[in-house]
Amino acid sequence: MELLKKLGTLKKAGPWLAAAAVLVVILAVFLGPYAWIVASSFKPQAEIFRDLRPISWATFIPLHPTLENFIHLFVNRGVGRALINSAIVSSCQVGFTLILCSMAAYGLTRIRFRGANIVFAIVLMTFLLPIESLMVPLFIHVSNLGLQDTLVGVFIPWIASPFGLFMLRQAFEDLPRELDEAARIDGAGHFRIFWSIVLPNVRTTLATLALVTFLFSWNAFLWPLVVLQSPRNIVVQLAIAQSVSIGQLPNWGETFAGATIATVPLIVLFVFLQRYFVRGIAMTGMKG
Repeated sequence: MELLKKLGTLKKAGPWLAAAAVLVVILAVFLGPYAWIVASSFKPQAEIFRDLRPISWATFIPLHPTLENFIHLFVNRGVGRALINSAIVSSCQVGFTLILCSMAAYGLTRIRFRGANIVFAIVLMTFLLPIESLMVPLFIHVSNLGLQDTLVGVFIPWIASPFGLFMLRQAFEDLPRELDEAARIDGAGHFRIFWSIVLPNVRTTLATLALVTFLFSWNAFLWPLVVLQSPRNIVVQLAIAQSVSIGQLPNWGETFAGATIATVPLIVLFVFLQRYFVRGIAMTGMKG
């Protein structure tokens, strides 16, 4: 009888055990490589290859941790300055993108004019263009403006974000028009409605767009590689790439240390904005 009860309990717990097993596998698949990268960043080059095969606990836990890779990155590769440059570029891109896209979304949703949907469709079509096809004309325009090899030249071409306009337009469309009408009765103009009525009600979407834009800007590699030449303006992704020398064995310890350093700000930002990110993505997909 007791055996039957235990079997019945296991049968009821079966779906939960299966879900837990699937969750463990997903976590292992996604977190396993990152844990290996972080552990390898504290190892010398020889120890990384020694612990790679066969895979054991030593693969993910350094036996003799060292900060040599991190010290070399900051002293010889200029990662400290690169982190500051990336923070400046990403913060400016986030700020200007929020300002420009929110104003454009307000104009397309709150100011009625003929052809608004056509304008929105044309803007969205630019989102389909591959970045590689834009490199040459963008570089020519940035050079003509005297912004080549400057931090401004890194972020200025990307502040007009079609994706940001799409997200904010969806959020603005969900706001009741009665809020605008009530504000107009009280004598509010477009700027007052935009600043005091619309923006406070789309904070979740703004936070989501800020996070996505920061991720895009922080991880950018191709465009900074094209537009930047001097070491003083280098960004973190380029500084990490310098640890790989042509014709030589890559210093994987430095590469992994750079990857670890570069992901820390993203993880911290995502932890603080996680609830806004999940909620904003869900709300954006509710209405097409």
